[in-house]
Amino acid sequence: MREVRRAQGLSQGDLAGGDLSPSYVSLVENGRRIPSAKIARSIAERLGTTVEALSATEEPGARLTQRLGLVGQLVAARASQLAGDWAAARRQLEAVVEQAGGADQDEVRWEAHWELATVLGRLDDPARHEAALRRLLDDPLTRTAPVLHARVAIELAQLLRTEGRLPEGVRFAEEAVRVTAELEPGRPERAQARMALLSASVDSGEWSRAQQLGTELRAEAAPLPAGELRAGALWAVAGAQYLAGHPDEALELLAEAEDLLATTDGVRLRLRLARARTLLALAAGPADEADALLTRARQATALVGTPSARTWLAVLETAAALRRDDGPAAADHAAGIDLTAGDLSPLDRARCLLHLARAHRAGGHEDAAEADFKLAAEGYEQAGAFRLALETWRELTAGARRTEGGDPHAVLMP
Repeated sequence: MREVRRAQGLSQGDLAGGDLSPSYVSLVENGRRIPSAKIARSIAERLGTTVEALSATEEPGARLTQRLGLVGQLVAARASQLAGDWAAARRQLEAVVEQAGGADQDEVRWEAHWELATVLGRLDDPARHEAALRRLLDDPLTRTAPVLHARVAIELAQLLRTEGRLPEGVRFAEEAVRVTAELEPGRPERAQARMALLSASVDSGEWSRAQQLGTELRAEAAPLPAGELRAGALWAVAGAQYLAGHPDEALELLAEAEDLLATTDGVRLRLRLARARTLLALAAGPADEADALLTRARQATALVGTPSARTWLAVLETAAALRRDDGPAAADHAAGIDLTAGDLSPLDRARCLLHLARAHRAGGHEDAAEADFKLAAEGYEQAGAFRLALETWRELTAGARRTEGGDPHAVLMP
């Protein structure tokens, strides 16, 4: 089907017509959808051939053998990923990308390239991860399939946001939202794109825009099944609700998101969501709820024990002491904040510095507090979180945090 379409100079959109979507055509060509007899006849007629002619096409033996070999390597790379052998998976996927050169191997090469980008992310190689995603974004198969286009744009948006490049992250999230507008309602990619844009907008300080995005995302999330995606969507909406002045609703959404994640395998996501909920409860929730969540955070840190987990617990303990107006305790807990912890994003590092500055101020160490406030503001600015940087400068010059409107530094997005 793909070969006949390309020979006639048709795009997937041209072949789709009014009753099929280009993404559906892509799925059929990639072997991921088997069309009904009626749709198969319709496609064949548009191509000026018959279903029988399309179905009888066979690849020459050598090409079929090579294709099966590539698929076998792709399966082996997936097995390596499941076993946690990311270095082996990387070698296997790089070999598939290099060898898959034929037009009939486009989808195999694309899948290998996509999984290679994922593996590079797990190997903590952001530069090569980004390069792999940008190559995928320029791939003709990506550009003709909205689902694939959205998937890559979303991943790029999330990577750039994590790397502290918020303006670029917003741009790719906007591209993902634009592309997914072509998809039918209920598609998970629509919710993923809006979640990426909402998270980047909250972090970058576009809070008025975040309110509208939150309303849209809530509607997109409603029909989604229980699981990570729906939990992430509710989590993102909670951040927008808090900044809009609705802390009680925000905490309810975070509690619902935690319930949805409780039975999933996303340990890292569950840990971050628990931190987000605890930090927000310490800023705006009832004391008993905040204390219960903090106790849970201590238990989780005792089990995980990584440098970043201990640093996050120190931040939460510092926030709790500040809430009690216990300056000495805040200073003691803040001493456990390790700004060199490996997996802290630039934005999270600035947030840690902000809590360190507050602890120094509460302990009467004004010079240290001023230095940390400045470092936090500079970190926010470098990441593109200009609204948070402005709030930090205001807190430094005012000599205290303003209590009206909530604490924007207490919002952790997915």
